[in-house]
Amino acid sequence: MTDVGGGSAAGAQTVVGGASEGATTGSRARLECSEITVNFGGLAAVSDVAVAVPPERIVGLVGPNGAGKSTLFAVMSGLLRPNRGKVILDGADITSERPQLRAAKGLARTFQHPELFSGLTVRDHLVLAYRAKHARRRIWSDLFTMGSLRRPGSHENDSVDELIEMLGLGRLALRPVLGLPLGSARLVELGRALAASPTVLLLDEPSSGMDSAETEQFERTLRLVNQERKVSVLLVEHDVDLVMRLCSKVYVLDFGLMIASGSPEDVRADPAVRAAYLGENLKVSEASGSEDLSSGPRTRTPAGARVPAEPVKGGTQAPELLVEDLWVRYGDATALHGISFKVDAGKALAVLGANGAGKSSLARAISGLVSPARGRILLGDEDISAWPAHRIRRSGIVYLPESRGIFRSLTVTENLRMAAGSIEGRQTRKEAIERALEIFPALASRRRQQASLLSGGEQQMLSLARALASFPKLLVADELSLGLAPKMVDLVFDGLSRAREAGLTLVMIEQYVHRALEFADECIVLQRGELAWAGSTGEAHGEVLRHYLGEAMVAAG
Repeated sequence: MTDVGGGSAAGAQTVVGGASEGATTGSRARLECSEITVNFGGLAAVSDVAVAVPPERIVGLVGPNGAGKSTLFAVMSGLLRPNRGKVILDGADITSERPQLRAAKGLARTFQHPELFSGLTVRDHLVLAYRAKHARRRIWSDLFTMGSLRRPGSHENDSVDELIEMLGLGRLALRPVLGLPLGSARLVELGRALAASPTVLLLDEPSSGMDSAETEQFERTLRLVNQERKVSVLLVEHDVDLVMRLCSKVYVLDFGLMIASGSPEDVRADPAVRAAYLGENLKVSEASGSEDLSSGPRTRTPAGARVPAEPVKGGTQAPELLVEDLWVRYGDATALHGISFKVDAGKALAVLGANGAGKSSLARAISGLVSPARGRILLGDEDISAWPAHRIRRSGIVYLPESRGIFRSLTVTENLRMAAGSIEGRQTRKEAIERALEIFPALASRRRQQASLLSGGEQQMLSLARALASFPKLLVADELSLGLAPKMVDLVFDGLSRAREAGLTLVMIEQYVHRALEFADECIVLQRGELAWAGSTGEAHGEVLRHYLGEAMVAAG
């Protein structure tokens, strides 16, 4: 159950989803937050942010990774108390109220990952949510009687049946949710939230992990819910096209600051929004929406099309890494659909795409942490597709996940000794440690300092230094710059540059798009688990806007 405050709607909006134009002009916002500030130590996660969700409207909240969306959502839902600011629901201040009290007052939410009870049926989920709001005593009595003493009332049956029909879940109503396709599971979670008769609904990345057909179905359902149930919706979503189609107003966060808000048309045309997603100040041609964003011709591949195994330009030598027709599944959900690409020795490949595009699944598949459902992964001439993670690690592939891979209770030197422990020969291990410290001079002066006392940027440098200490053939880096200040990002990339000079091959997933494109030789863009585009980084800026941010952002030009 999540809440955002309610204040005055700022004028009539052109409606994309929700009530007709002018229907709510001048009315009080259903949910409003004002002057929200949240600090974690010395870090300002959200600074002086205000959001308003008018009655019967769908409002979007977007922004790149680390923008502060999850923090703001936690404040609205009552999971986090702000350092400053207020949350207002239907005119009442709920800033200090617990999540369950907010839910009782009409605030409901869904989660990024469906939180369902695997042993219950689709209908059971909706019935329980209905009773939690409308017949609380039955929740406890049914625990002891298995529901045998009192049959459901006609109003309960009618309400649940109507909701099942609206969501299109009739054929699945009596089926346990375990094993449902992701799209259906998300509809169940939406239905559970609606069964409590909310006035405001908070949706946290509802399309994440869905394929195109599931997303279209969810979009149709959400429009219907908004129109028939008159529910106000705050939509946090990385699919910018979806947000632009559904929402009457869009807010954009970046580094905890509200950098833009307005109609979808206004947000599309705002250069600051594009700059936030790309992580740079756009060139004049980009800010004006020019299509000529590169010096060379573009290689366009429609989303969903299969890209050949050699989409990038390389030399005559065998590629260090070759991925062919790679599929990754988690149960019934498909995370990667037939991905193919290569990375030549000594080259760097940037892997870009919105959240839920499949980037981390690709990194985990290369590293052996998830098994491919189909396809091949070759390191040199070796097919490593079926190898366990520890064997892949020993073969020369090192994976750096988003979380910093360090031992916090050990010193810098002790961390590096642990990383170099698999290298044969005492002198060779010593040289490996010194080499890692040469790549990151800032760590050399802190070699005796406990890792937990390092700054976030220094911990990330130590994590990278640990990876490089073992002389890897290939480094797979997932969001090295996440949460770092720009100066620390510079230091991390400086270290990577020195490692590349020594011959390191690199696959990098990076939120600072412009840094990744400046650093890498080649780029691939993933979209909903498919390879949407591949080519040289010199040709990539326009395609990143098109695929990474969505067609809507490009059309603004």
